[in-house]
Amino acid sequence: MNTKRVGQILKESREDKKLSVKDVAKETNIAAKYIIALETEDYSQFPAETFALGFLKNYASYLKLDSAMLLNLYRGEQIEESQAPLEELTRPTMSSFSLDRNKFITIISIALFAVSAYIIYLSFEDSGPSSAEEDSTEISNSSDVSSSEIPSGINFVSQSVPENASVPFILTEDRGVSFSVNNQQCKMFIKGVSGGKANLGFNIFPEKNVYFFQSAEGEETILSYRIQELSSLRRDIRVVTQAVTEKSAKVLVTLKEEREGVASKPVGDVPIQVTLFFSKPSYVEFVIDGQMGERGLVSAGEVKHLEARDRLEMKVGDGGAVEMVQNGKERTVLGKPGKLVKKIFIRKQNPYDSTQSIIGELGE
Repeated sequence: MNTKRVGQILKESREDKKLSVKDVAKETNIAAKYIIALETEDYSQFPAETFALGFLKNYASYLKLDSAMLLNLYRGEQIEESQAPLEELTRPTMSSFSLDRNKFITIISIALFAVSAYIIYLSFEDSGPSSAEEDSTEISNSSDVSSSEIPSGINFVSQSVPENASVPFILTEDRGVSFSVNNQQCKMFIKGVSGGKANLGFNIFPEKNVYFFQSAEGEETILSYRIQELSSLRRDIRVVTQAVTEKSAKVLVTLKEEREGVASKPVGDVPIQVTLFFSKPSYVEFVIDGQMGERGLVSAGEVKHLEARDRLEMKVGDGGAVEMVQNGKERTVLGKPGKLVKKIFIRKQNPYDSTQSIIGELGE
Protein backbone atom coordinates (compact mmCIF):
# COMPACT_ATOMS: atom_id res chain seq x y z
CA MET A 1 0.00 0.00 0.00
CA ASN A 2 1.40 3.41 -0.95
CA THR A 3 1.84 5.53 2.18
CA LYS A 4 3.63 8.42 0.49
CA ARG A 5 2.04 11.86 0.60
CA VAL A 6 1.45 14.20 -2.35
CA GLY A 7 4.42 16.47 -1.62
CA GLN A 8 6.83 13.56 -1.22
CA ILE A 9 5.71 11.97 -4.52
CA LEU A 10 6.18 15.26 -6.41
CA LYS A 11 9.60 15.99 -4.93
CA GLU A 12 10.96 12.47 -5.44
CA SER A 13 9.73 12.41 -9.04
CA ARG A 14 11.38 15.77 -9.78
CA GLU A 15 14.65 14.69 -8.18
CA ASP A 16 14.58 11.35 -10.04
CA LYS A 17 14.43 13.34 -13.29
CA LYS A 18 17.42 15.48 -12.14
CA LEU A 19 15.32 18.65 -12.32
CA SER A 20 15.65 21.70 -10.10
CA VAL A 21 12.75 23.82 -8.92
CA LYS A 22 14.00 26.52 -11.27
CA ASP A 23 13.90 24.09 -14.22
CA VAL A 24 10.31 23.13 -13.48
CA ALA A 25 9.23 26.76 -13.04
CA LYS A 26 10.69 27.66 -16.41
CA GLU A 27 9.08 24.71 -18.23
CA THR A 28 5.61 24.93 -16.65
CA ASN A 29 5.26 28.70 -16.06
CA ILE A 30 4.43 27.89 -12.43
CA ALA A 31 6.15 30.25 -9.98
CA ALA A 32 8.91 28.59 -7.96
CA LYS A 33 7.21 29.46 -4.67
CA TYR A 34 4.14 27.48 -5.71
CA ILE A 35 6.24 24.46 -6.73
CA ILE A 36 7.93 24.53 -3.31
CA ALA A 37 4.53 24.98 -1.65
CA LEU A 38 3.20 21.84 -3.40
CA GLU A 39 6.24 19.77 -2.45
CA THR A 40 6.12 20.93 1.18
CA GLU A 41 2.28 20.78 1.25
CA ASP A 42 2.11 24.41 2.38
CA TYR A 43 -1.26 25.08 0.71
CA SER A 44 -1.67 28.35 2.60
CA GLN A 45 0.52 29.94 -0.10
CA PHE A 46 -2.34 29.62 -2.62
CA PRO A 47 -5.10 32.28 -2.72
CA ALA A 48 -7.78 29.56 -2.98
CA GLU A 49 -8.02 25.76 -3.13
CA THR A 50 -8.90 25.95 -6.84
CA PHE A 51 -5.45 27.39 -7.56
CA ALA A 52 -3.77 24.63 -5.54
CA LEU A 53 -5.70 21.95 -7.48
CA GLY A 54 -4.90 23.57 -10.83
CA PHE A 55 -1.17 23.87 -10.17
CA LEU A 56 -1.07 20.34 -8.71
CA LYS A 57 -2.63 18.89 -11.85
CA ASN A 58 -0.24 20.84 -14.13
CA TYR A 59 2.81 19.84 -12.09
CA ALA A 60 1.76 16.17 -12.02
CA SER A 61 1.16 16.13 -15.79
CA TYR A 62 4.58 17.72 -16.39
CA LEU A 63 6.25 15.01 -14.28
CA LYS A 64 4.20 12.36 -16.18
CA LEU A 65 2.47 11.26 -12.97
CA ASP A 66 -1.13 10.09 -12.60
CA SER A 67 -2.77 13.48 -11.96
CA ALA A 68 -6.18 11.95 -11.10
CA MET A 69 -4.56 9.73 -8.46
CA LEU A 70 -2.67 12.69 -6.95
CA LEU A 71 -5.82 14.86 -6.86
CA ASN A 72 -7.73 12.11 -5.07
CA LEU A 73 -4.81 11.61 -2.66
CA TYR A 74 -4.75 15.37 -1.98
CA ARG A 75 -8.49 15.42 -1.22
CA GLY A 76 -8.14 12.41 1.05
CA GLU A 77 -5.31 14.08 2.98
CA GLN A 78 -7.37 17.24 3.42
CA ILE A 79 -10.30 15.25 4.83
CA GLU A 80 -8.05 13.25 7.18
CA GLU A 81 -6.29 16.36 8.48
CA SER A 82 -9.60 18.07 9.23
CA GLN A 83 -10.42 15.40 11.82
CA ALA A 84 -9.19 15.87 15.41
CA PRO A 85 -6.62 13.14 16.27
CA LEU A 86 -8.02 10.60 18.71
CA GLU A 87 -5.00 10.82 21.00
CA GLU A 88 -5.65 14.54 21.49
CA LEU A 89 -9.22 13.85 22.53
CA THR A 90 -8.30 11.06 24.97
CA ARG A 91 -5.03 12.43 26.37
CA PRO A 92 -5.34 13.04 30.16
CA THR A 93 -4.81 16.65 31.15
CA MET A 94 -3.46 15.82 34.62
CA SER A 95 -1.78 12.90 36.34
CA SER A 96 -3.83 11.37 39.16
CA PHE A 97 -0.74 11.40 41.34
CA SER A 98 -0.43 15.20 41.07
CA LEU A 99 -3.59 15.82 43.10
CA ASP A 100 -2.97 17.19 46.54
CA ARG A 101 -5.21 16.53 49.54
CA ASN A 102 -7.40 19.65 49.08
CA LYS A 103 -8.05 18.89 45.41
CA PHE A 104 -8.92 15.30 46.31
CA ILE A 105 -11.50 16.50 48.86
CA THR A 106 -12.96 18.95 46.32
CA ILE A 107 -13.39 16.21 43.71
CA ILE A 108 -15.06 13.88 46.23
CA SER A 109 -17.48 16.67 47.18
CA ILE A 110 -18.39 17.32 43.54
CA ALA A 111 -18.93 13.61 42.94
CA LEU A 112 -21.25 13.32 45.97
CA PHE A 113 -23.22 16.34 44.77
CA ALA A 114 -23.56 14.84 41.29
CA VAL A 115 -24.82 11.52 42.73
CA SER A 116 -27.40 13.37 44.86
CA ALA A 117 -28.61 15.38 41.87
CA TYR A 118 -28.96 12.20 39.82
CA ILE A 119 -31.06 10.52 42.53
CA ILE A 120 -33.37 13.57 42.65
CA TYR A 121 -33.65 13.47 38.86
CA LEU A 122 -34.67 9.79 38.93
CA SER A 123 -37.43 10.54 41.42
CA PHE A 124 -39.05 12.90 38.90
CA GLU A 125 -38.34 10.79 35.81
CA ASP A 126 -41.83 9.28 35.70
CA SER A 127 -43.34 12.72 35.06
CA GLY A 128 -41.32 13.13 31.85
CA PRO A 129 -41.81 11.43 28.50
CA SER A 130 -41.40 7.66 28.43
CA SER A 131 -38.34 6.04 26.90
CA ALA A 132 -40.55 4.69 24.13
CA GLU A 133 -41.69 8.24 23.32
CA GLU A 134 -38.06 9.43 23.30
CA ASP A 135 -37.06 6.60 20.97
CA SER A 136 -39.96 7.46 18.68
CA THR A 137 -38.90 11.12 18.61
CA GLU A 138 -35.31 10.18 17.77
CA ILE A 139 -36.40 7.92 14.92
CA SER A 140 -38.69 10.63 13.58
CA ASN A 141 -35.88 13.19 13.59
CA SER A 142 -33.49 10.88 11.75
CA SER A 143 -35.89 9.79 9.02
CA ASP A 144 -35.80 11.05 5.45
CA VAL A 145 -37.33 14.49 4.87
CA SER A 146 -38.57 15.65 1.47
CA SER A 147 -40.48 18.84 2.27
CA SER A 148 -37.57 21.21 3.00
CA GLU A 149 -35.96 23.58 0.52
CA ILE A 150 -32.25 24.04 -0.20
CA PRO A 151 -30.67 26.00 2.69
CA SER A 152 -29.40 29.48 1.81
CA GLY A 153 -25.66 30.16 1.77
CA ILE A 154 -24.63 27.07 -0.21
CA ASN A 155 -22.58 27.63 -3.37
CA PHE A 156 -22.98 24.89 -5.99
CA VAL A 157 -20.01 23.93 -8.15
CA SER A 158 -20.85 22.50 -11.57
CA GLN A 159 -19.46 18.99 -12.19
CA SER A 160 -19.92 16.41 -14.92
CA VAL A 161 -20.60 12.70 -14.39
CA PRO A 162 -19.75 10.83 -17.61
CA GLU A 163 -21.18 7.45 -18.56
CA ASN A 164 -19.44 4.38 -17.11
CA ALA A 165 -17.39 6.43 -14.66
CA SER A 166 -17.51 7.25 -10.95
CA VAL A 167 -16.82 10.84 -9.89
CA PRO A 168 -15.83 11.91 -6.35
CA PHE A 169 -17.61 14.94 -4.83
CA ILE A 170 -16.40 16.83 -1.76
CA LEU A 171 -19.40 18.32 0.07
CA THR A 172 -19.02 20.93 2.80
CA GLU A 173 -21.48 23.10 4.73
CA ASP A 174 -21.10 25.96 2.23
CA ARG A 175 -20.20 24.07 -0.96
CA GLY A 176 -22.43 21.65 -2.85
CA VAL A 177 -22.27 20.09 -6.31
CA SER A 178 -24.54 20.54 -9.35
CA PHE A 179 -24.49 17.89 -12.09
CA SER A 180 -26.60 16.71 -15.02
CA VAL A 181 -28.52 13.43 -15.16
CA ASN A 182 -30.10 12.83 -18.58
CA ASN A 183 -30.45 16.61 -19.06
CA GLN A 184 -31.89 17.08 -15.57
CA GLN A 185 -29.95 19.49 -13.38
CA CYS A 186 -29.45 17.83 -9.97
CA LYS A 187 -27.91 19.25 -6.80
CA MET A 188 -26.31 17.48 -3.84
CA PHE A 189 -25.15 19.01 -0.56
CA ILE A 190 -24.54 18.21 3.09
CA LYS A 191 -26.77 19.65 5.81
CA GLY A 192 -24.86 18.32 8.81
CA VAL A 193 -23.22 15.34 10.47
CA SER A 194 -24.56 13.44 13.47
CA GLY A 195 -23.54 10.13 14.99
CA GLY A 196 -20.90 9.61 12.31
CA LYS A 197 -23.51 9.87 9.55
CA ALA A 198 -23.72 12.64 6.96
CA ASN A 199 -27.16 14.15 6.38
CA LEU A 200 -27.16 14.59 2.59
CA GLY A 201 -29.67 16.51 0.49
CA PHE A 202 -30.61 15.87 -3.15
CA ASN A 203 -32.67 18.19 -5.36
CA ILE A 204 -33.97 17.91 -8.95
CA PHE A 205 -34.26 21.32 -10.69
CA PRO A 206 -36.69 23.10 -11.01
CA GLU A 207 -38.42 21.34 -8.09
CA LYS A 208 -38.01 23.09 -4.73
CA ASN A 209 -38.33 20.08 -2.44
CA VAL A 210 -35.20 18.32 -1.20
CA TYR A 211 -34.86 14.58 -0.55
CA PHE A 212 -32.70 13.96 2.52
CA PHE A 213 -30.89 10.71 3.34
CA GLN A 214 -28.27 9.69 5.88
CA SER A 215 -25.10 7.80 5.01
CA ALA A 216 -22.09 6.66 7.04
CA GLU A 217 -18.61 5.98 5.74
CA GLY A 218 -18.64 2.94 3.44
CA GLU A 219 -22.42 2.95 2.95
CA GLU A 220 -24.10 2.84 -0.47
CA THR A 221 -27.33 4.65 -1.34
CA ILE A 222 -29.33 4.30 -4.57
CA LEU A 223 -31.29 7.42 -5.53
CA SER A 224 -34.01 5.97 -7.73
CA TYR A 225 -37.12 7.15 -9.57
CA ARG A 226 -38.79 4.23 -7.77
CA ILE A 227 -38.66 6.34 -4.58
CA GLN A 228 -41.86 8.34 -4.41
CA GLU A 229 -40.12 11.64 -3.64
CA LEU A 230 -37.78 11.15 -6.64
CA SER A 231 -40.37 9.96 -9.15
CA SER A 232 -39.30 12.57 -11.74
CA LEU A 233 -35.68 11.32 -11.80
CA ARG A 234 -34.80 9.92 -15.22
CA ARG A 235 -32.27 7.32 -14.05
CA ASP A 236 -30.80 5.74 -10.91
CA ILE A 237 -27.82 7.34 -9.17
CA ARG A 238 -25.44 5.33 -6.98
CA VAL A 239 -23.88 7.26 -4.08
CA VAL A 240 -21.09 5.70 -1.99
CA THR A 241 -19.91 7.65 1.05
CA GLN A 242 -16.12 7.36 1.17
CA ALA A 243 -15.37 9.63 4.13
CA VAL A 244 -17.23 11.65 6.75
CA THR A 245 -15.72 14.38 8.92
CA GLU A 246 -17.23 16.75 11.42
CA LYS A 247 -18.50 19.15 8.75
CA SER A 248 -17.95 17.48 5.37
CA ALA A 249 -18.29 14.30 3.37
CA LYS A 250 -16.66 12.73 0.34
CA VAL A 251 -19.04 10.76 -1.89
CA LEU A 252 -18.53 8.77 -5.10
CA VAL A 253 -21.33 9.27 -7.65
CA THR A 254 -22.13 6.89 -10.51
CA LEU A 255 -24.99 7.01 -13.05
CA LYS A 256 -26.82 3.69 -13.20
CA GLU A 257 -30.03 2.30 -14.65
CA GLU A 258 -31.96 4.53 -17.07
CA ARG A 259 -35.67 4.89 -16.54
CA GLU A 260 -37.54 2.80 -19.10
CA GLY A 261 -39.34 4.84 -21.74
CA VAL A 262 -37.62 8.16 -20.93
CA ALA A 263 -35.69 9.77 -23.78
CA SER A 264 -32.13 10.84 -23.05
CA LYS A 265 -32.78 14.18 -24.69
CA PRO A 266 -36.20 15.81 -24.35
CA VAL A 267 -37.76 16.52 -27.71
CA GLY A 268 -38.31 20.23 -28.41
CA ASP A 269 -36.85 21.24 -25.05
CA VAL A 270 -33.09 20.89 -25.50
CA PRO A 271 -31.03 22.33 -22.62
CA ILE A 272 -28.21 24.84 -23.03
CA GLN A 273 -25.08 22.75 -23.51
CA VAL A 274 -21.55 24.14 -23.73
CA THR A 275 -18.23 22.27 -23.77
CA LEU A 276 -15.00 24.22 -23.16
CA PHE A 277 -11.53 22.95 -24.12
CA PHE A 278 -8.60 24.63 -22.28
CA SER A 279 -5.27 24.77 -24.13
CA LYS A 280 -3.77 27.03 -21.42
CA PRO A 281 -4.63 27.80 -17.78
CA SER A 282 -7.38 30.39 -17.40
CA TYR A 283 -9.55 31.88 -14.67
CA VAL A 284 -13.28 31.12 -15.08
CA GLU A 285 -16.65 31.88 -13.53
CA PHE A 286 -19.85 29.99 -14.39
CA VAL A 287 -23.40 30.87 -13.33
CA ILE A 288 -25.95 28.15 -14.16
CA ASP A 289 -29.65 29.05 -13.94
CA GLY A 290 -28.89 31.75 -11.39
CA GLN A 291 -26.68 29.51 -9.21
CA MET A 292 -22.94 30.13 -8.93
CA GLY A 293 -21.06 27.21 -10.45
CA GLU A 294 -17.31 26.79 -10.67
CA ARG A 295 -15.09 29.79 -10.01
CA GLY A 296 -11.29 29.71 -10.09
CA LEU A 297 -8.32 28.60 -12.17
CA VAL A 298 -8.76 25.82 -14.75
CA SER A 299 -5.62 23.99 -15.88
CA ALA A 300 -4.41 23.43 -19.43
CA GLY A 301 -5.79 20.24 -20.97
CA GLU A 302 -9.02 20.25 -18.95
CA VAL A 303 -12.47 19.95 -20.54
CA LYS A 304 -15.57 21.46 -18.91
CA HIS A 305 -19.09 20.26 -19.77
CA LEU A 306 -21.74 22.83 -18.77
CA GLU A 307 -25.49 22.41 -18.94
CA ALA A 308 -28.31 24.80 -18.00
CA ARG A 309 -32.05 24.79 -18.40
CA ASP A 310 -32.75 28.50 -19.09
CA ARG A 311 -29.61 30.63 -18.66
CA LEU A 312 -25.84 30.05 -18.70
CA GLU A 313 -23.37 32.83 -17.92
CA MET A 314 -19.64 32.39 -18.55
CA LYS A 315 -16.64 34.57 -17.78
CA VAL A 316 -13.21 33.42 -19.04
CA GLY A 317 -10.01 35.33 -18.27
CA ASP A 318 -8.10 34.34 -21.43
CA GLY A 319 -10.35 33.98 -24.47
CA GLY A 320 -7.52 32.69 -26.65
CA ALA A 321 -6.84 29.81 -24.27
CA VAL A 322 -10.28 28.24 -24.68
CA GLU A 323 -12.24 26.64 -27.52
CA MET A 324 -16.02 26.19 -27.29
CA VAL A 325 -18.69 23.91 -28.69
CA GLN A 326 -22.22 25.17 -28.00
CA ASN A 327 -25.17 22.84 -28.59
CA GLY A 328 -23.40 20.88 -31.31
CA LYS A 329 -22.24 23.91 -33.31
CA GLU A 330 -18.78 24.21 -34.86
CA ARG A 331 -15.84 24.32 -32.44
CA THR A 332 -14.51 27.88 -32.20
CA VAL A 333 -11.96 29.88 -30.21
CA LEU A 334 -13.79 31.73 -27.45
CA GLY A 335 -12.02 35.10 -27.87
CA LYS A 336 -8.76 37.01 -28.31
CA PRO A 337 -5.59 35.87 -26.46
CA GLY A 338 -5.22 37.50 -23.05
CA LYS A 339 -8.65 39.17 -23.24
CA LEU A 340 -11.53 38.68 -20.81
CA VAL A 341 -14.57 37.10 -22.49
CA LYS A 342 -18.15 37.17 -21.18
CA LYS A 343 -20.92 35.14 -22.76
CA ILE A 344 -24.57 34.62 -21.78
CA PHE A 345 -26.72 31.95 -23.41
CA ILE A 346 -30.49 31.93 -22.84
CA ARG A 347 -33.50 29.87 -23.80
CA LYS A 348 -36.06 31.82 -25.82
CA GLN A 349 -39.20 31.10 -27.76
CA ASN A 350 -38.86 29.93 -31.34
CA PRO A 351 -40.34 32.79 -33.46
CA TYR A 352 -41.58 30.23 -36.01
CA ASP A 353 -43.12 27.76 -33.54
CA SER A 354 -44.55 28.96 -30.22
CA THR A 355 -44.53 25.41 -28.84
CA GLN A 356 -40.75 25.14 -29.25
CA SER A 357 -37.79 26.95 -27.70
CA ILE A 358 -34.33 27.72 -29.07
CA ILE A 359 -30.95 28.57 -27.56
CA GLY A 360 -29.61 32.04 -28.27
CA GLU A 361 -26.76 34.25 -27.10
CA LEU A 362 -27.65 37.48 -25.33
CA GLY A 363 -26.80 40.45 -27.53
CA GLU A 364 -27.25 38.59 -30.83
